[in-house]
Amino acid sequence: MPERYLLIPAAGVGSRLNIGYPKQYFPLVGELSMLEITVSRLMATELFESAVVVVSPEDQYVKDCHFDDRVKVIACGGATRAESVLNGLKKSGFTDEAWVFVHDAARPCVDKESLLRLIEAIDGDCDGALLVQPVTDTVKRVVNGLVVDTLDRRELMRAQTPQAFRCAQLTRALESVGSSVTDESSAMEAVGAKIKVVIGSPFNIKVTYPEDIDAARRYLSETDMKE
Repeated sequence: MPERYLLIPAAGVGSRLNIGYPKQYFPLVGELSMLEITVSRLMATELFESAVVVVSPEDQYVKDCHFDDRVKVIACGGATRAESVLNGLKKSGFTDEAWVFVHDAARPCVDKESLLRLIEAIDGDCDGALLVQPVTDTVKRVVNGLVVDTLDRRELMRAQTPQAFRCAQLTRALESVGSSVTDESSAMEAVGAKIKVVIGSPFNIKVTYPEDIDAARRYLSETDMKE
C-alpha cells in the first residue's frame, strides 16, 4: 500500500473561541498547545510516515511548539482552509500516489481505532474516505428565521477528520473547485470522486467554543493512543 502522510492545516484564527490568538495554540494540557497534542497523538500511533503542519506566513506562535523529527512546519497557509491544504500539498514533497490524511488542528481527541477503520476503508475500490458521525437530532432547514422544511436525517452525516485522499487527486480537485470548499471531501465530490464514509467517534470533537475545552480535556485525561 502507498505511504500514508498527515497534513494539518493550522493557519486559521479560530475567532469563535475568543481567546485573542489562534486557538490551535491554546494550552490544552499543561503548557502543551492543542496543536502539539493533536500532532503528537497522531504521530504516536505509528500509522503515518511523517506530517506536514501548514501555518500562516505571519504566524508568531509555532516557533514555541515542539514536534518530533518526522514533523515539518511549512509557512504557506492561505486565507481559507482549501488554500492552506492546497499550498501544503504542493510544498510537502509527498508522492502523487501517497495517501494524505488531512486533519483539523482543533481535533485533538481522534482515536486510533477510528484511524484504523479509515485506513481499512481506503484499501479498496474508492478514491478516498472520511470519518463521519450520524446526525441524531431532527434537522430543520431555516430561511430568514423561519422553518422551510425538515430534512431526512437518515441521509445526513456530520463530517469529521481525518479525510484521506491520494495526493495528486486531491491537489487537482482543489485546483479545480477553488477556495470556497470547507473540507477536502467537498472538493473531491465536485470532481465526481467515489468517497467512502467511516463511522468515527463521538468524542472526536472540533474545539470551537469555550465549552468544548473542558470536554476535550476530560477525554484526553482518560485516554491515550496506545493499543
